[in-house]
Amino acid sequence: MTGIEAIALIVTALVVPYVVQLIKTEAMTGNAARWLALGVSLVAGVVCALVGGIPTTPLEWVTCIITAIGAVQVAYAAFKSVGVTSNWLEALLALKLPKDADDPVAEANNIALDAKAENVTARAKHAVKNHAADD
Repeated sequence: MTGIEAIALIVTALVVPYVVQLIKTEAMTGNAARWLALGVSLVAGVVCALVGGIPTTPLEWVTCIITAIGAVQVAYAAFKSVGVTSNWLEALLALKLPKDADDPVAEANNIALDAKAENVTARAKHAVKNHAADD
């Protein structure tokens, strides 16, 4: 395991859940919670994107960017489940590939992204509902 892989593991497996728990237990609320969630989501994206190393080719750049977006979406979904939202991250969560009627791969990806977004939204609503029931 390389150093960046270890950092990515720590961020995704320890830092994100710890910060989610801080917010869930209301140890942190309001704008502080929102900015911390935004910062941790972005750090998770950057760290996970760099696991493959610094990109040097166009293909590596595409992989790096897609990995960063995916990691930010996953971290944000965790924060959204405890009620922290951001318009910027909501837009990123709804990110889709351009629709092209002639490209069945793009259409299949958009369908998969729609299903993923609906699943994440449903999970977040369920988690918020359960969190409200716990109070």
